[in-house]
Amino acid sequence: MPEGEKLVNYYSCSYWHNRLPRQGWLYLSVNYLCFYSFLLGKETRVIVRWRDVTLLDCTNALIFPDSIRVSTRDHEHYFSMLLRKKETYELMEQLANMAMKQLINDEEFSEDKDLLTKVSKKVPKKPSFLKRDLDARAHSDMYRSKFRLPLREKLDGSTSCSLWAPYKKAYVSGTLYISLNYICFDSKIANLVSVVCPLRTVQSVERVDSVKGNLIVKNALFICTSHVNSSNTFLFIDVGDRDFVINKLSEMLGKSIPTKNALPDNMVLGSARLGSRSNSVTDDKCDDMSLSSLSVGSISDNNGSSFSETLEAETTTVPLRSLYIGFEDDMDEGDCEKRKEALWDRHWSEYGRGVTMYRTVETLRLVLEGLPDTVRREVWLIFSGAINEQATNPGYYEQAVIAGLKRGGPANDEIERDLHRSLPEHPAFQSERGISALRRVLCAYAWRNPAIGYCQAMNIVASVLLVYCNEEESFWLLAALSERLLPDYYNTRVVGALVDQGVLEDLILDHMPGLHTKLSDLGIISLISLSWFLTLFLSVMPFEAAVHVVDCFFYDGARVVFMVALAILDVNKEALENCDDEGEAMMVLADYLGCINTPKCRYGKRKSSVCEDKQAESSELRTMVNIIDIIEAAYRGFGFITNVAIERLRVKHRLRVVQTLEDTVMRNTLRTVGPDCILSEEDLKELVIYVRGEQILGGEDKEVRQRNNSGNPLTQEGYALGYETFRQLFLAVSPWGQGDRSESLVTSIFNMLDVDGTHVLSFRSVAWLYGVLCSGDFARKLRLFYYLHLAFPPSLEDVDKPLKNEENAAEVEEEAAVEAEEYFDYLDEDYGKGKVDLDISDDQDAETSGTSPKKEYCDDFTGLATIHSRDYRLFEQRFLPTMTQEQFINMWRTVYSFFAMETNQEIFTSLSRVGTLLLQIGEVGRRVKEIASRSNSESARLPGEQSSENVFQLEEMRGALEECLGSGNCTTEESEQALQSTEESPDSENTSAVPCDTGKNGKMLHNVIKNDTGEEKDKNTEECEQNASVDESDCGSSEHRHASMSQPSSQEWSISFEQFLANVANEEKLVDFFERPVKLAQEVQKLRKRHAVCTSVSGSVASTPS
Repeated sequence: MPEGEKLVNYYSCSYWHNRLPRQGWLYLSVNYLCFYSFLLGKETRVIVRWRDVTLLDCTNALIFPDSIRVSTRDHEHYFSMLLRKKETYELMEQLANMAMKQLINDEEFSEDKDLLTKVSKKVPKKPSFLKRDLDARAHSDMYRSKFRLPLREKLDGSTSCSLWAPYKKAYVSGTLYISLNYICFDSKIANLVSVVCPLRTVQSVERVDSVKGNLIVKNALFICTSHVNSSNTFLFIDVGDRDFVINKLSEMLGKSIPTKNALPDNMVLGSARLGSRSNSVTDDKCDDMSLSSLSVGSISDNNGSSFSETLEAETTTVPLRSLYIGFEDDMDEGDCEKRKEALWDRHWSEYGRGVTMYRTVETLRLVLEGLPDTVRREVWLIFSGAINEQATNPGYYEQAVIAGLKRGGPANDEIERDLHRSLPEHPAFQSERGISALRRVLCAYAWRNPAIGYCQAMNIVASVLLVYCNEEESFWLLAALSERLLPDYYNTRVVGALVDQGVLEDLILDHMPGLHTKLSDLGIISLISLSWFLTLFLSVMPFEAAVHVVDCFFYDGARVVFMVALAILDVNKEALENCDDEGEAMMVLADYLGCINTPKCRYGKRKSSVCEDKQAESSELRTMVNIIDIIEAAYRGFGFITNVAIERLRVKHRLRVVQTLEDTVMRNTLRTVGPDCILSEEDLKELVIYVRGEQILGGEDKEVRQRNNSGNPLTQEGYALGYETFRQLFLAVSPWGQGDRSESLVTSIFNMLDVDGTHVLSFRSVAWLYGVLCSGDFARKLRLFYYLHLAFPPSLEDVDKPLKNEENAAEVEEEAAVEAEEYFDYLDEDYGKGKVDLDISDDQDAETSGTSPKKEYCDDFTGLATIHSRDYRLFEQRFLPTMTQEQFINMWRTVYSFFAMETNQEIFTSLSRVGTLLLQIGEVGRRVKEIASRSNSESARLPGEQSSENVFQLEEMRGALEECLGSGNCTTEESEQALQSTEESPDSENTSAVPCDTGKNGKMLHNVIKNDTGEEKDKNTEECEQNASVDESDCGSSEHRHASMSQPSSQEWSISFEQFLANVANEEKLVDFFERPVKLAQEVQKLRKRHAVCTSVSGSVASTPS
């Protein structure tokens, strides 16, 4: 196992191998499932990564009785004879679910260190701290889901107690839950009564020993909450370990910081807190407390007041419905609304109002009958939990709107395209006021959650929210919907909707098996589920009919969507079973959904967006269906489906969906990256598996990728490498990853590929690199090696790190590549001569105000951003400038480091021969350019003597070349080429065709050439400076002035890439090293083995030695 892997728990069990049970131990860690057995001299090992699991369930087959089945892409593993099977399965399910969420969100598991400081009583001892952490996570998830609390809320503890219910004058037995910001109660009988009490509303907590007019109560606790106009009180008796609970509540209240009221003044909810309050926990005993005083306080209903009074002053803090109330007046409908409002007023007076109300079955009955428009916003906010996040984050929405509108980007562009397609039949979205409000809400949420940004169907949901709620409330409702109620629904791959599609399919199979067979044959389950679930039926039902579904959804959670879907399919079961094709089945469902309506629907003429003409004809023939009847049928026929069961099925299908998406992304990556590199499909596949595996393990790379937001992990851009991952891969696989300069070479190559300066490499660039390094193309490797030491030379220090920022990167690149900058003209290159004519303006002001050649080169030519701006293959077509002596010595040091452990002396002889020869070639070139430069300067002063001086300088050049040739260290061919170039270029213009450099003179030059060379150079430099000071009239033309400004000093040492390639090609030992191919797939597999990763593609192995 990797060094950082942590064991969660282990269990004794039997593993079925070759239909024989092998007794051993099952080890469960954060990332792996392992089994080990040593029985009768035979050893059995199983290693399965949780991210490779595709199915996890309990089986009771004849061959594998009472077993847990773990399936991967290639294997099925059965574990039986578990002493604590339920506990083992739940832990395995939790770990597998965590792995799938890591694949979806690219989040790393981290321990909750707060558990170490928590004070607990009567907590059973756990095998490990990590097991306690996972148990606490599971309990907190259940706690947040049950009471619709924010995602950051963590359950601190729970205890049994009884709650006094003033509406029925009786005690209700249940469980008291305490967290940092909330006190909650839930009855033992499901849905009988529950309470959510935010600590921000708590005024006091008191001990109670007796109640007036009643028997003595034991371990009682009295909590008083404060509201704007009234208060609610709660009495708990038989509280387990009351003193410990009192101390806990005192600690929580001390940490709870009251915030300003974030709710609008014209809307007073029960959860609105006073501007200032004092939390207190008193030990005083209340001996004379009357049960009659524990009734729910009366709360005035300010929400029913008309918003027309504040319309002109606050146009953005009221629902859009209120702005068009004149268009919606209807006498009969008004009477119906008033009757509903009266029922809710009576309910609130009896059960309380706001977040702290008693939530009973009577509340559900009122919701099922339909919410009046004036109450809908309050019910949505309370039962979805959005009101808690709004109350604890005042001013957040305004900041999100400003930041979201300023940010721009693809998400904002998609929002603009969909604005006018959002509920167009409603008058609120036929004007700029409604469109602008929708734009602000969507842009604000795209800024809040960049991982989601914007997804189609969010505009439809948000537009309905804006009809009944103001902008800020709609924003928090959308956040609750996307992050808690329908997790992973609204992203680029709609993972959550695909998971729930599988859940619906399982529910149809369990309750309507005949219909499931028919729908599976027609293949329409996937077609109907996405449109139904993503928009909560808003896109397939008439507007106000679908709003009733939304009412129940916010109250009862995700199970409502499945129950309504099953009820619709059950009603149309007979018609669907008689359909011959998917088109006919879709028409049956579309006709039925188009006929759904409410008794008094304002927008009853709106039909489904599918086949509107057909629906209009069928609606005349069929009786309208009341949405209330459908919802009642859903609760009556499928009310046994719970949110806990839905979540359990989601875990099961999340495994399959995420693995399917992973396989799809891998295939797409292989298909798109393959043509750009020369790696085989097998090599690319192994590379993808390794990179994805390192991403899951986390570390420094994950923090860098998350900080730079390098893409969705379930897309091709998600296969990105940080520095540490690239370093490990390069040192283990690359033939250049050896020697004492390997670390510096890794940094240089990383900086070369990191063209955007994000410290993250795309998989495409890494695949291209290893295609070059692992192939047998000798010239291509040398070209890359030469360019690397020219533009990104490895440091002479021990180890470099990647460039930290763009400013430092520009400085390093500018200094390293200054020798080459004058030889590039990215506007018009002459590849035949390798010559660049830099057009430098005579206007000094324009030169300083414009972009300098140095800046242009550093921006465009020091990385793959330019060389590979369109195609990686352009790298081989670019002209490479000459290299200075300092750069050459640095490059040759790197070559020597490759053979540091070599014992064959012939290799070192070859290295010495090539290095010496290249040094002498550079020296000859320096002398030739020096003589040519002196000839040019003299001809410029005395034009009349140009011909005789050229002949004299030519003789000097021949003498220098013959002297070098006589030493035996320079080849005849190279000497002839140099002589030919000097004969053809005696004048100043042609001489400039010889490649030369603008960089600094290498400091190591004096170690390899004669001492008088420096004196000659100084003398010639002085002459050049004198020439540069000559008046313009003496120079003759502006062309000479441009040449003097653009051409570097011509007496410096340099070699070209062609010279480097030709000399290395003459040595067989060096050619063998650079031509040696690398079997990338095998090397990566070895690396994965060293990291304790399985040898198979799926990552699973079960082996028994023979």
